[in-house]
Amino acid sequence: MQVFKGITFHNVDQLVPFEGGGWTLSRVPAHVREELNEAARVDRAVNTCGVELRFIMRSERATFTLRRDEARPNSSHAAEIYYGQFQAPYTVTPRMIGTEPTTITIERPDTKKLSSLHRERGFIFDPDVIRIVLPYDWKIIFIDAEGDLVPPKPEQLPKRRYLAYGSSITHGGDAVRPTGSYAMRIADLLGVDLLNKGFAGSAYMDPALGLHIAERDDWDFASLEMGINVIGLWTAEVFESRMRDFLAAILGGKRNRLLFVTDLFLCNRDLDGLDRIVAYRKAVRRAVEDLGDSRTVYTPGTELLRSVTELSADLVHPSAAGQEAIALRWSDLMRRRMEAE
Repeated sequence: MQVFKGITFHNVDQLVPFEGGGWTLSRVPAHVREELNEAARVDRAVNTCGVELRFIMRSERATFTLRRDEARPNSSHAAEIYYGQFQAPYTVTPRMIGTEPTTITIERPDTKKLSSLHRERGFIFDPDVIRIVLPYDWKIIFIDAEGDLVPPKPEQLPKRRYLAYGSSITHGGDAVRPTGSYAMRIADLLGVDLLNKGFAGSAYMDPALGLHIAERDDWDFASLEMGINVIGLWTAEVFESRMRDFLAAILGGKRNRLLFVTDLFLCNRDLDGLDRIVAYRKAVRRAVEDLGDSRTVYTPGTELLRSVTELSADLVHPSAAGQEAIALRWSDLMRRRMEAE
């Protein structure tokens, strides 16, 4: 995490100066980003999925200036604002972020009643922690912040962290809102914090990223969603080799942490009856079985996303309802496995 101007930049490993002013928010350090495939290196690593600005307000008002990089005009660029776990009122959230500098002004909320609930019911976020949850799908440039702000203390945040790796589906594609991705919803359902390392269109299981995930000591359990971004590029044999190397790298530093593995969710390639998707799924199952690690849990993607009615019209990405379905099914499996520890 990076701290700047009294703000904790959650799920950000580096603030990168941006030509023309401001900073892009990289979800991996520079030395890792340089070793990723081109799409991940140039673009997806600095997409802000799972990125939040977190702070405690001492002043009555705070302003934040951000803008998004050029993108499709019809794509989503709404930020959400939360007071701890509580979504701010509709007069406060969501806020759209445009290509021109956009100012978000936040008045310090009265959180007395929310704080009472927090103490009584043991919520994972202190309501005094203001969270600006950034859009998941494009590069957001942080320009400035004004106000008397301090970063949250560790005791005001969730005690455990969940790391999610995968494609645009993990990244948040078609989730409609930033907090609607299956990864964000799993974190909420399990009462943990999220580190989202989704890479839309570029989840190529890069060795450097596997090593980086292994070396991080800030996650307690992780999930891996693998295959959809390379099924049109790699034979099943190439996929199995790359996927096994990626798994081995992560397991090399897993420190006895639980790892939940899946393959391709139900998608158009199932509907077309292609043999390669069957071979991919068999490869993932075989790799996990061969590892012989009791704390690595494989679940077929078709058990997590079961119906075409849970897909969006492209028949690849889960709809908003599909994202929620994955979250409910996978979080239930995760909870039961953790309770068995």
